[in-house]
Amino acid sequence: MIIDLSLIDRKHYLAKTNRRENDIEHSMTVAILSWYIHDKYKIDLDISKILKYAITHDFVERYAGDVNTFASSDEREVKAQQEQKSLDRLSNEFSEFNDMITSMQKYELKQDEESLFVWTVDKMQQLIMGDMDQWRPYAEINITYTQFATKYKELLAKSSKYCQEIFDGLIDYSKSTYYNQP
Repeated sequence: MIIDLSLIDRKHYLAKTNRRENDIEHSMTVAILSWYIHDKYKIDLDISKILKYAITHDFVERYAGDVNTFASSDEREVKAQQEQKSLDRLSNEFSEFNDMITSMQKYELKQDEESLFVWTVDKMQQLIMGDMDQWRPYAEINITYTQFATKYKELLAKSSKYCQEIFDGLIDYSKSTYYNQP
């Protein structure tokens, strides 16, 4: 499974290269960033759950693939359906690894603070990767400043209270460096 996930290219490039980030690199980055924020800000959440969610949060992409944050609502609905099918398939394939399956299932539900925290850090990681690469993947699909600002305002409203202030500051910073700001 790890090899399969390392072959799934995401939309962001590794800064200053023409190689796209893969799902394993992305998950590791989200895990380390989550751990860092948890430690630095002394957040009262279960770090074990956070790390499990961060590591497994995109395992469903093994069969569902990656879908861009700026995909249409129809594409996002199809994504949710494909990810559920993938989760069901992985649950069967890895039935002996119950803790991993449970982590993936709980992350998808976003019913605890740790899963919402990781979801928020995942969105923050996108901004960091975009900024480090002068917003190249956003420019490639013509995401305007207005679309960018609107989408991240929506994401901020759904974000974890434990890192919402950090996310808000990162969004503001990103607006100041975005490739086609007004």
